[in-house]
Amino acid sequence: MDGSIYTRQKCALCGKYLLHNPKRRGCFCPDHPDQAATKFIVRFPGDIYQRHNSYESACQSLNYLRYEKGTASQRKRKFNPDDYKSLRPNSFASLAPKYLERKKSLKSYGKICYYINTARDYFGTTNLKDISGGMIDDYLFQLKQKNGMPISDKTRSNHCSQLHDFWKWCLRREDIITLAEFPQFPEIEYELSYRKITTWEIQEKVIGKVKEMTYRDNPKIWLGIDMLATYTALRPDDLRRVTEGSLDENGWLTVYNPTKRKNKFKYIRLHEDHIVMWEELQRQFPALPETPFFRHHGRVRGTTQTGIIFGEHYLRRWWLRACDEIGLKGVPLYPGTKHTTATETAKLMGADRALKASGLTNKAFERYCQVENSDAFEVVTEILKTKKAKVINLNVKRRETE
Repeated sequence: MDGSIYTRQKCALCGKYLLHNPKRRGCFCPDHPDQAATKFIVRFPGDIYQRHNSYESACQSLNYLRYEKGTASQRKRKFNPDDYKSLRPNSFASLAPKYLERKKSLKSYGKICYYINTARDYFGTTNLKDISGGMIDDYLFQLKQKNGMPISDKTRSNHCSQLHDFWKWCLRREDIITLAEFPQFPEIEYELSYRKITTWEIQEKVIGKVKEMTYRDNPKIWLGIDMLATYTALRPDDLRRVTEGSLDENGWLTVYNPTKRKNKFKYIRLHEDHIVMWEELQRQFPALPETPFFRHHGRVRGTTQTGIIFGEHYLRRWWLRACDEIGLKGVPLYPGTKHTTATETAKLMGADRALKASGLTNKAFERYCQVENSDAFEVVTEILKTKKAKVINLNVKRRETE
């Protein structure tokens, strides 16, 4: 039969190795039968190597391995020795680092690490085959914030989505789980709240305040925020990818590797006013074409060394300072510029044209743009026209003909 039990302990009297004796249920010295082992090792084909502190435990483990291998074909799955090794190579804790290593190039790597490492702390060395859909459901609904409050359904859905991607990666490897062992993930419904936006008039007041506060020291702060409020296809982090050579002679701004578009690029055609301002700033702050355009120039108090690119939240902080100055509360940079402009554009020119200019998906656009599609208004107009044409006064009796 496959597998065996042995020990590395030796006889205390003669120094010989203690040998396995199934009839006596243990390992004993052949010359001194009273010398018995206290530590046991199970060895099984497939490099399975297990330590045990009792013979009963070692015997149970060996019988279990023999049973699993013998019934593997009956259960229509391959016997995988990795499932029974002491290092647990097919456990969540062992597979998580390999999965994260393959995600290092993604921009969302930080969030992926958080989701996977949180799950690893919960599931530990549990074999992936032993984690059921019910266990995943229990895990997701016990998650809490740092303050002890339950997480939102949207955050719970993000955790679930990342775990689903992790299991799909394990399935593609073909040596961890099969499709039949893929767990049923819970369906988590959620509804995103609407973004708090403002109007063009208030938006202009905020941008004007930013210009008043920063233009003398570094006009690029104002220009960046004004561009975000003008070109809805631009995202705040896109500006950090723009260099001195990104604007061509025809007024097209090229953004390489834009936000949410890996290894691609987008073109933004600038208005004449912004082109003039761009060229003026290039003369005022000359630099090589590869230099980031939106960078510090050492004039603003508290900023870093001249030539360093704006931080990820730098424009956001100046926007919020300007909002405080004019008394606007609860409207951050992104909804205050991009979302506000898209909504106001939809009021002026219709939701369809605003959506095309926004650079957003339909679902994201619908979440913050609360303007009804122009087609709906046209349908209502036709309904009213039809109703008026077919109105019959039922209170007037028809005059009988004599």
